[in-house]
Amino acid sequence: MTAHILLFAAWLPAAIIAPARPPGLPAGSSIEGTWEFVPAKSTQIATWKGRLPEIVIAAAGVRVSVIQNWLDRGQVAYADTFLFTPGGPAVRMPVRSVEWPENWFMGVLAAVGDERKVSGAWKEEGTDLLVTAVQPVLTSQGKTKVTTAREYLLGADGTSLTVTEQRSTRPTPVVLVFERKGAKP
Repeated sequence: MTAHILLFAAWLPAAIIAPARPPGLPAGSSIEGTWEFVPAKSTQIATWKGRLPEIVIAAAGVRVSVIQNWLDRGQVAYADTFLFTPGGPAVRMPVRSVEWPENWFMGVLAAVGDERKVSGAWKEEGTDLLVTAVQPVLTSQGKTKVTTAREYLLGADGTSLTVTEQRSTRPTPVVLVFERKGAKP
């Protein structure tokens, strides 16, 4: 299966650099790592075409990358990457695919050719990250922009990650729970 991957050129150099952990944090207490979706502990979502989300978070110097993979039979079918400097200005990213990874089940498409803006800030360095994306989309009523704020919060045990997603078009948040890949329950 061909993977549809949205990457922007600035991410590649960061991927080559070994991830750095904020100073003073013991091993296992950072949100960095690969996180597997736990549907039973999450808001019920209609997974898009049976695909399950996986999150990979890494830091390289002062920059952070958040990769949202959609897995189909264990293989990446679609990936979306955010790369930004926490506390820095919003990063403009070209929209290259109609697939909008934040949209699992509605008839909303990404507006190809436009730009989305992504910014982020540490609420608590290394363990609590807030990422905001402003995404141009196409609906049956026309083109609009949707703002999505996601908080990535490390659980006290260091093996769980709770992602709380609040969207400008939805009054209630979606809560997604992930477990650190390879962690024993």
